[in-house]
Amino acid sequence: MKHIILVSFTAVFFTATVCAQTNSSGIFRTAKDFLNNKLEYGIQCDSQSQKINTDPLFKRKLVMVKHEGKTYKLDKDSVYAVRYCSGVVERLYQRKVYLMVNPEESILIYKVYIPSMGKNQPAQTRWYFSRDANSPIQSLTISNLTGAFPDNHAFHDAIIAEFKADSELNKYDMVHKMMRINRLYLNTKM
Repeated sequence: MKHIILVSFTAVFFTATVCAQTNSSGIFRTAKDFLNNKLEYGIQCDSQSQKINTDPLFKRKLVMVKHEGKTYKLDKDSVYAVRYCSGVVERLYQRKVYLMVNPEESILIYKVYIPSMGKNQPAQTRWYFSRDANSPIQSLTISNLTGAFPDNHAFHDAIIAEFKADSELNKYDMVHKMMRINRLYLNTKM
């Protein structure tokens, strides 16, 4: 139980740290736009306001943007990610929304909170990753990580040495201020 609380705390701390570094909000249409920090419908948060809704009621296939007094309806498939004034970045993939935990790092880590559905099903957090900004999102497992980097055997060995279970893959490295998996990746890059 202590491990779960510690992991949750570090993930929240890391997300808050990264999120505090931005002062703009808007839509990234493509992975290239995300990597180049090119926002569409962008605003400066300290002087403007807008609303972005990635999951509007009764219009689940759309992203609704209220920008400069006008409302725009965008197909979810035409949006790569959304950055909010709070600094939170959400990636839209296969019409689902994934909270990006580490938008500044190479291997992107995502989390999805699933609320409780009654007494018998407690709330859960599911973890995902993508090899890079252009790659598909997969479940964060040791098997999927090693499969995403088939030729980097030093990275495979580091993962196996560092992590005993899939549930440990979301560790944050407080010393290097990055997700532990990215620190291992940087140390083993070919």
